[in-house]
Amino acid sequence: MKLKLYLTPSIFVGYFEKIKLPAFEALFDSLNKGEYFGFYSLLTLYELKALPSPLKEDVFNLISKTKLYECEYDLEDVTQLVNAYLEEKILPPEMEFSFCHIAIATVSEMDVFVSVDTTYSANQFLYQKFKKVNQKLGYGKTPEMRMPEEITGLLGPYENLKFIYEIRKKEYAERRAKDISLLEYLRNLHKHQRD
Repeated sequence: MKLKLYLTPSIFVGYFEKIKLPAFEALFDSLNKGEYFGFYSLLTLYELKALPSPLKEDVFNLISKTKLYECEYDLEDVTQLVNAYLEEKILPPEMEFSFCHIAIATVSEMDVFVSVDTTYSANQFLYQKFKKVNQKLGYGKTPEMRMPEEITGLLGPYENLKFIYEIRKKEYAERRAKDISLLEYLRNLHKHQRD
């Protein structure tokens, strides 16, 4: 079964960052290939309409060229959830629109809430708080909060992370070439680290 992804405004504007990030292109490519169902809300469109030109036109052109669907939801249910998030003080009150997006994704039964806002994306602590409130109000499912890199598996904007990956690939190749088991290899590493 294909996952339903709720795309926040940050995903649409993130696509047009000065430094092109492969995860964004891969995400939109996957949506167009039908690997996932991509959704947006009227609130998303409202926020995007406030963008300066030419970014606004670029974003709406991207939306028109991408296989996307509009979420259907009950505004009263969304408002009830937002008020519950505010009561729990999960985030400051000025993050109300962020709460709205999370509530829309929850009410619309999305599988994944996709954002590059690290305030709540890929943040297990906040996810658990949202989940607790959602369950309290009878929502059995809280969308997972993920960044494009987590969905596509492509390296994000973290330039220095490539060094770690290169080190890991080199170590793996060396271990395989010597036909050393992982357990033996780790034991040797630990032994040398202690020396």
